[in-house]
Amino acid sequence: MNEKVYKFSLYKPVQFFKAGEYFANRGWQHKDIINDGDYELFIMLSGTAYIQIGATRYTLNKRDCLLIPPHIRHFGYRDSPDNTNYYWMHFFPSGTVTSSFDSKLPIKKTEAEIPQLFTITDFERLIILIRQLLDSANDEKASKIAANYFISSILIELSHQYISAIQNTHRSSSRFELIKNWIRIHSHEKLSVTQIATEFQMTPVYLTRLFKTYENTTTIHFINSVKVKQAEELLLTTNKSIKEIAYDLNFSNEKYFLRIFKQITSLTPSNFKNSYSKTYLNNIEVDPTIPKP
Repeated sequence: MNEKVYKFSLYKPVQFFKAGEYFANRGWQHKDIINDGDYELFIMLSGTAYIQIGATRYTLNKRDCLLIPPHIRHFGYRDSPDNTNYYWMHFFPSGTVTSSFDSKLPIKKTEAEIPQLFTITDFERLIILIRQLLDSANDEKASKIAANYFISSILIELSHQYISAIQNTHRSSSRFELIKNWIRIHSHEKLSVTQIATEFQMTPVYLTRLFKTYENTTTIHFINSVKVKQAEELLLTTNKSIKEIAYDLNFSNEKYFLRIFKQITSLTPSNFKNSYSKTYLNNIEVDPTIPKP
């Protein structure tokens, strides 16, 4: 049976309730709970979480996104390993919510379509949106309605990635899509135009022509953009130094990494990380009750 899909009406932004980043130690299990009218997004960063919703059990790994509906019991059914952490976000819908097991139903421009479970494709893009939400929600000076728009943007992005993934599975992947995916998979390696061209049995000139035609950029710029997205994720989800990240992504040296990062994002890595510093972190010892809006 296909995965259940939920459609949220977004004529108005959804109402933000609460959100944070949870750190779990070995042996942790999600508490036994029923959400009272609020939906929850559960997005894995590392480790493994075992969540049962009603009678259905889910095993969640890095980049998995689970949507937990209200008024249904959910709990952990098995111990998680050490270093398991995830983002959690609760919100109340602003309009009609419908659900179906048919992912091919037409979707309106004012709707977001979110499956019960799917693996996020562009993880770095979503991480930035989530950090913007957490930064806004935990900034006392920020407008309270800002968080509503940020979490609505997250729903829109998740819907876009899910629908794009469905469309890609329904049509044969082009050779160029395979090339881009290969670059993403090997982004931690030292990549060159010649190496990629050889891998796909074409000339470097033809490869660059493909990127100019379909992405309006050069092969090198695309490679660096993918590496910078990876760097953004590492800056926001780890305590690695800038030098370590540059090394992990196989930049020739730290200065070159700094130059490329600023060229693509208009920020230094330090300024980028400091822009998303206000987050709500919790674990089993630090888990206060947050009143419903």
